[in-house]
Formats: sequence, C-alpha cells, structure tokens
Amino acid sequence: MQQTTTQTGGGMQTPANMTEQDWATDVLILEKHLSVAYSTALNEASTQPLFDLISTICRETQAQQHKLYDMMKQQGWYNPTPETPQALQKTAQIASADLTKLPVH
Repeated sequence: MQQTTTQTGGGMQTPANMTEQDWATDVLILEKHLSVAYSTALNEASTQPLFDLISTICRETQAQQHKLYDMMKQQGWYNPTPETPQALQKTAQIASADLTKLPVH
C-alpha cells in the first residue's frame, strides 16, 4: 500500500490522509512519552537548579497533556472505559497480595 505524503514548510514529510484526530492522538502519545522521560531525568538530575528546571518543564508538559486529553474527550476521540468499583477492588487485592511477596529489608 502506497501512502501519499505532503511536504511541510520545514521540509518534513507527513501523511496526507491524517485527520485532526490522528494528529491529536500522535501528540498525546508523544506527551506521554515526554512525561516519562522527564520523570527519569528528574531522578537523575545532578544539581538542584537542574532538578527545578526539569520539574517545571515536566509539570508544563503534563498540563498540556491534560488539556489535549480534555479536548480529545470533548470531541469524542478519547473515551476511556470507566472501571467498576468491583474491578478496582480486585486490582487492589492483587496488588496487596503482590506486596506480601516482596522481600523485607
């Protein structure tokens, strides 16, 4: 299957048939990956000023991610299935049981 691409002003080629929903989904996934990367960077920051800078960037990224999520939800593009209280309780019980298997230090 051949995919048509368009040339952007910056020289990037993008699929011509991507919808706004496709773009929003791609950006949301990117924002999620950035949040994970910033979290790792926070754990490895070697100085307090660096930690503070990364922390600020991480919070801003997470705020943007949440705004995008809200917009996608309003558009009907992102509809996570709510969990039932019973399913949440079962997951909590499994997690508690797993904790008892960890070695005590």
